Amino acid sequence: MKIRLSSILKTLAFICVAGICVVGTMIVLRSKESEYKYADFFDMAGKDQIEVMFIGSSHVINAMNPAVLFGEYGITSYNMGGHGSVMQATYWEMMEALQYCTPKCVVVDTYLMQKDYQYLDEMYEDSSDEERASSVAQLHLNMDCWPLNKLKIQAINDLIRDEEIRKQFYEPFYVYHNRWDTLDSNDYKAVWGDGDRNTLFGAEMRYGMELAPGIYPDPPEGEGLGGDTVGERYLRRIIEECQKRDIKVIVTFLTCSASTDDKRAVNSASAICDEYGVSLVNMQEMGVVNLYTELNDTGHMNAMGSVKATKCIGEALLEEAEFTDHRGDENYSYWQDRADEFHDIIYDMALESDSIYQQLNYLCGAENVSSIIYINDGSQAFGDTQMQRVLHEFTVTPKIFHTDGPYILINDIASGNVYEASGKETLDGVTTSLGTVHYEPVEHLFRVFYTDEDPDTNLLYDDSKYEYDIQIITYDSESGEVLSHNYYKSYGSNYTKG
Repeated sequence: MKIRLSSILKTLAFICVAGICVVGTMIVLRSKESEYKYADFFDMAGKDQIEVMFIGSSHVINAMNPAVLFGEYGITSYNMGGHGSVMQATYWEMMEALQYCTPKCVVVDTYLMQKDYQYLDEMYEDSSDEERASSVAQLHLNMDCWPLNKLKIQAINDLIRDEEIRKQFYEPFYVYHNRWDTLDSNDYKAVWGDGDRNTLFGAEMRYGMELAPGIYPDPPEGEGLGGDTVGERYLRRIIEECQKRDIKVIVTFLTCSASTDDKRAVNSASAICDEYGVSLVNMQEMGVVNLYTELNDTGHMNAMGSVKATKCIGEALLEEAEFTDHRGDENYSYWQDRADEFHDIIYDMALESDSIYQQLNYLCGAENVSSIIYINDGSQAFGDTQMQRVLHEFTVTPKIFHTDGPYILINDIASGNVYEASGKETLDGVTTSLGTVHYEPVEHLFRVFYTDEDPDTNLLYDDSKYEYDIQIITYDSESGEVLSHNYYKSYGSNYTKG
């Protein structure tokens, strides 16, 4: 009897250990992208702290920043956007999320609404195998995080036709079992529930700058997609589901290098919005985001474009519903911490960036950083259209448009003033946080720039940097402390940082 009991206990122990090993292996091997994106969603939804959901494609991921929305308005939100998400995938992701929270408003973007196919593994008849595989792979970001239940099965069956491919989503281990050679420390941390997580509530910021966005013709006025495409049908389903649950809806089209088909989709979205009585925010027409300075690439905004786009939506949200400003509420300190972290990123990039365009771009949005921009005569910057466009963000009509140099611009945040001088013009006794400033261009390689408080220091002269034709000095908007001094040398349209 004792032998039999011992054998049973050993068998049970073996089964338990084997089961733990199998579960642990499944956790380690599965992709963490979906968990990374949605970890805070489940936590915040569990606390009933999600008031707004952003849904759509990667355009949404890069444009709608919940950290900014909270920092500016005290409104809580989550960015549910998925890479390559067509409208039917967006609809099902919303349905999954609504199992966990009921937001006051859903903001749905209509990019990709012109995609008129049902199944992501089939797409169009002439779609390549690579396109279909990419479409399926991108769906994992949206779907892997949700537990397998009746709704998820319904979603997958609606989005994927092939039975074998459906298995990838019923049990992700089916597709991730061979990830051994790509594992990293985060894969093992997930076993203990301590994996990395997105710190922008689902958003992803990009920090580059598209220098040559495409401009495409408009379709004939009012011409849409036809009225009954897959994308249009699912936009209607999204709106109807929200209205059934008494959730406000805002439909958007976010700034990008919009193709003619994109613009047709906007026309269709506008007609659908009129049909259901919901708001359309078409940033492409509103000029909220600068097409030439605030895109990361032709399709996605950079972080500064995201700041502007998010503030625009913040104003639209306040018109749609009543929101409590949660800033200062200890129960929402986690949100404030994330907002502060993002603010610090923009601050750091305004002081030191990879390129001159990038630094100038983030100086436009850094709230506590004032700047001095000096360009010596003869610099290639005076023939650089993109440079002029970036400087246009500081002032409506920068004098750089009308000079061969030298040129200086002082953007003093505390006073709200922008001071400029070009050619032989001087600045005398200008009041800034830095002090009372005097500027005079003396000759090609020598100019005088000093403050009454420190007249012996010429801030624009350094023997070791005389070959550099562009200088950017940043200083604290309150204390006047110099924060950084960067030098750039121009060669054609390229700029080398010194």
